[in-house]
Amino acid sequence: MFHSQPTPGSHDPGRISPPNQALDALLIRLGTTIRDLCQRQVDKHRSLDNLDLPSIVDHLLRDHGAETDFDQQLIACINAMCQNDAMGQTLAFLRNDGKLHMRHINTLDLLGPGLDRYEMVLFDGGNSHGDRWKHVFFPAQRMHYFVYEDL
Repeated sequence: MFHSQPTPGSHDPGRISPPNQALDALLIRLGTTIRDLCQRQVDKHRSLDNLDLPSIVDHLLRDHGAETDFDQQLIACINAMCQNDAMGQTLAFLRNDGKLHMRHINTLDLLGPGLDRYEMVLFDGGNSHGDRWKHVFFPAQRMHYFVYEDL
């Protein structure tokens, strides 16, 4: 099985943790690009119809290592949910006919192919010692967010 797991106490919801500093820089760069596009401060001779924003975002995410962080955190959550003292559930959200549907899934099913079919995956985790946390993943965007519930 896997040996890494989320470190609940090391995440402060109001601050960017060190692994996400590259993501912060990426988002600032992306925001600047979008602002420039909105203000039309790009080459006026180039049609915006030819601008492939999804490819630009994918390229920026790869350049800044966001995919590696996504994969590491996903594996850490799967590992945490498979521990002997783990409590909680794994929920997957799929969009069908314009509606978002939620269903419980077996956590280990996320190791196989097909993660991208989910719009969102939510780990509602904890353990018998009282730790509680949530980690939400957005596979298409390769983004995630962790919340530790300090009760």
